Amino acid sequence: MTNTTMCGDEAQCIQSRSTTYCTCRRGFQKVPDKNSCQDVNECLRFGTCSQLCNNTKGSHVCSCAKNFMKTDNMCKAEGSEHQILYIADDNKIRSMYPFNPNSAYEPAFQGDENVRIDAMDIYVKGNKIYWTNWHTGRISYRELPASSAASTASNRNRRQIDGGVTHLNISGLKMPRGIAIDWVAGNIYWTDSGRDVIEVAQMKGENRKTLISGMIDEPHAIVVDPLRGTMYWSDWGNHPKIETAAMDGTLRETLVQDNIQWPTG
Repeated sequence: MTNTTMCGDEAQCIQSRSTTYCTCRRGFQKVPDKNSCQDVNECLRFGTCSQLCNNTKGSHVCSCAKNFMKTDNMCKAEGSEHQILYIADDNKIRSMYPFNPNSAYEPAFQGDENVRIDAMDIYVKGNKIYWTNWHTGRISYRELPASSAASTASNRNRRQIDGGVTHLNISGLKMPRGIAIDWVAGNIYWTDSGRDVIEVAQMKGENRKTLISGMIDEPHAIVVDPLRGTMYWSDWGNHPKIETAAMDGTLRETLVQDNIQWPTG
């Protein structure tokens, strides 16, 4: 019997002067209480791959989701040179091209002294930007301004940044904080830490519905994953935690509640 046959395909033979023994090859681990090795599923370890992970015998293969490309073992969005980053800063919103080193830091919206932008999200298909204003208890939106490197376009944007704002007709808001756009169904989700609820409505505020209430203290940030039908939010109240639920408010579940104090994003 050869050493390879003695140890099997998942192990290798180690010889010394006094003994010979088998040890698991890389990508395999010893089965407890048994003299054999089994495959290690690297995909169960968070962070093994940037996006998609496929376990193979003794190894694994990383890949990227649709519309992403693999670069230096990381997944990068295709067409990133055309992507725009929008940044909320107190009572204004600015934009820039993050992958263009010569990009200008252009104003997209400038509010007055009553505006305090807490969170915002982009409705790309509708070419709109939505934000919450906890100072006035409003949710507002405006058309995204045309962004151009040309100075004429930049000056035109500066003249228009104060106009074109629409306030949604949603009554009873106290302190809207987080906001998230469901770009598939065309709905907006938001948290109200003054009323301790999570709500949803259509893009102009119609057909409003409360999804989460009770056992929620100070809801803050919220994001939605419409392709999976789930939403996630943070609560920084007396019992801080991060929770998830289906986008209709069912299947509520706590994800993180230990060693967490002030989850606001």
